[in-house]
Amino acid sequence: MENNRLHQQIQFLLEIDRLKNIIRRNYLTGGIERRENSAEHSWHLTLMAMLICQSA
Repeated sequence: MENNRLHQQIQFLLEIDRLKNIIRRNYLTGGIERRENSAEHSWHLTLMAMLICQSA
């Protein structure tokens, strides 16, 4: 049973790693001339949610 959970966790990690290949329309802030990918966007969104949750 534990082995199945580990397999599912690895599959999830592999799937979210694929977000690096999805390029968004918006550019990065700070004058960087490239578009962000969905992994970067999700990471920033998660950090903001964690910070706001802690201050609530």
